[in-house]
Amino acid sequence: MPAPRLLRTALVAAVVTAALGSSAAGALAVDASAATTGTSTGGQGRQSTAERVHVQTVELADDVSRAKVYKAGKDRYEAEIWAEGRQYGALYTQGMAAHAQNNGLHITLHPDGKVTSWVEPAKPRPKAVVNRVLVGAPTLADGRTTAKLYRVAADHYEADLLADGVRFDTLVADGHAAHSEHNGLRVALQPDGRLTSWVDAAG
Repeated sequence: MPAPRLLRTALVAAVVTAALGSSAAGALAVDASAATTGTSTGGQGRQSTAERVHVQTVELADDVSRAKVYKAGKDRYEAEIWAEGRQYGALYTQGMAAHAQNNGLHITLHPDGKVTSWVEPAKPRPKAVVNRVLVGAPTLADGRTTAKLYRVAADHYEADLLADGVRFDTLVADGHAAHSEHNGLRVALQPDGRLTSWVDAAG
C-alpha cells in the first residue's frame, strides 16, 4: 500500500541521519511528557548504569521498525528503536510513560516495559480540479430537454442533461462514447464533443 512505502522511506532516511550523528530531534521527535523519563538517539544519553536485561523485542505498527526492550533497574525500562538493522532512537522510563513519534509512527514505552505503537492514517490526496469550458447548450430531440456541453480536455467532453431546468444526468465521454436514456429520449456524446439525440418510436 502507498502509506507503508512512504513510511519505510522516511524511516530509512532517519536511520541514515542517526548514523551520521544527528540529534534526536532529527530522527525521533519526543513528546514533552517524555522529558522527565528520557529519550535519546542511537542509545546516547542513557542515565542508568545498572546491568540491562533484555526482556522482549516488539514489532511496531509501521511493519518496519521494532523496539528492543530492556529492564535496567527497579521499575526502570529502556527501549531501543531499530529499523533496517540500525538503531535510530531510544526511550527510557521509570514510573512514567515515555512517548516519541517519527514521521507518523507513534511509540509509547510504558512504566511496566510494555511498548505500544500506532501509525497516523495517510492523508487522502486532494482531488484533481476539473476545469470545464461551456461550448454549447443545444435543445435535444424531444424539444423539451436541453444539454449543457462542456470541453474538459482533448477527447474529453461532458454534457449535463436538464429537463425543465433540472439536471437528471451527466454524460462523460473521456476517450469513449457515453449514452443516456430518459423517458424515451436517447442521447449519445462522443469523445470529440459530438452530441446526438433521438426519440424512440414508442415515445
